Amino acid sequence: MLTIQLKTPYKVQPVAIFGLAYLVLALWFVPGYLIWNANLVMGLLLIPYICKADKTRYSLRYLLPAVLATGLAVVLPVNTLFFVAMLFVVLLLIENSIGRMGDSLLLLIILISPVFGHFTRLGEFPVRLWLSERVADVLSAGGIPASAAGNQIVLGNYEFSVDPACAGLNMLVTSVLIGLFVLNWYQKQSGRMLSFKWLALLCTLTVALNVVCNFFRILLLVAFKIMPGTFLHDAVGIGCLLIYVLAPLLLGIKPLLVWFGKAGIAKPVTEQKQGIRYPFLHIALLAAMLFVASHLVKADTLVASTNKIQLAGYQKKQLDGGIMKFENKDALIYLKPTAFYAPEHDPMICWVGSGYAFKSIRRETIGGHGLYTATLVKNTDRIYAAWWFDNGQLKTVNQFTWRWAAAKNDGQFYLVNVNASSPQKLKQKIEELTVLDIFKKKSYKKNGSKK
Repeated sequence: MLTIQLKTPYKVQPVAIFGLAYLVLALWFVPGYLIWNANLVMGLLLIPYICKADKTRYSLRYLLPAVLATGLAVVLPVNTLFFVAMLFVVLLLIENSIGRMGDSLLLLIILISPVFGHFTRLGEFPVRLWLSERVADVLSAGGIPASAAGNQIVLGNYEFSVDPACAGLNMLVTSVLIGLFVLNWYQKQSGRMLSFKWLALLCTLTVALNVVCNFFRILLLVAFKIMPGTFLHDAVGIGCLLIYVLAPLLLGIKPLLVWFGKAGIAKPVTEQKQGIRYPFLHIALLAAMLFVASHLVKADTLVASTNKIQLAGYQKKQLDGGIMKFENKDALIYLKPTAFYAPEHDPMICWVGSGYAFKSIRRETIGGHGLYTATLVKNTDRIYAAWWFDNGQLKTVNQFTWRWAAAKNDGQFYLVNVNASSPQKLKQKIEELTVLDIFKKKSYKKNGSKK
């Protein structure tokens, strides 16, 4: 094992040089990548509390993740992969030259980054629809006539929407951050530590508690007809968070530490000399990070797309990112190429940015396949929309299904977004697209004519 000990009048350690390089990269990249909100601020404040290096031992446990993530980032130089690669590379540097860090640090950084947001968006629609249906079922079983229409719960003349902007659903990251804080507080008090598998289980249970919390929160708001924007609306949300998330964590984490926690170091151990171990490895990883940083591109530019798709009776326009726009007097259709590794990019992102609000989101079966439908509202304007993922053979809204098929190279997938002026025209256009099979594979000669 090679250790570099650089002796200078100012005692500058090589790890400081590497750290400065990564700090410059972070200051250049991270501010524009992270989403600056209350959860990020809470997470950043929590880092000093849980960030403590065990200087009595070093670790190479992040070597394989760092190498794999760096390799992926070199092949696919997009923001998310660059962030993940730099995270593992920096953790490897710290644990290989300063001391082993606690497992909570990795989870904390992932929680406050957009990476966690990408994963939560995958299950956002199904969870919202499931919560709406279960609340309506419980109310009906209790003698209160209620019905679920997608993400809306109808109770007499009242309609309640379970929207993405719902404060309760946005408390998911906050709940897990609270769990990490409580865990680290008990670990400092007891001197015992949870292994990574139990830490991951705790985070999973916290997510489940958050779902339970939102169920009772929505149930109370609907049953007592508590409208948004009122004091009681916020009070119910905070009360459910305290009862169904914070209380179980406070009562359950301490026994979990007693049963499954490992005792920390009982006696002081002489600290090892700090220094860069395996310097050529860290030089290679830093060089790779600099290469990726100078070649970052948008994920859309890496997705293979074909410009051969045509729709009879529609005027076609090619947009940025490979998106194709088809328009006539009856409908507006968007086809967006997407890859299995790309973040979720459903129509809500673009339409909400144009000032529209999504109402009555639901899952339906039209033309023999499942899809999402919604009503887009902007002042008096109403647009009826539907979307799904399609490669010509498979039509689905199941994120795991289409991503797994795309990862196996089962053809290029497109996010299909159909918009019409009425529900009847929307259904008609969807059925027409199913019959036309617009993704049917065709071969072309070099001059562009069909074979």
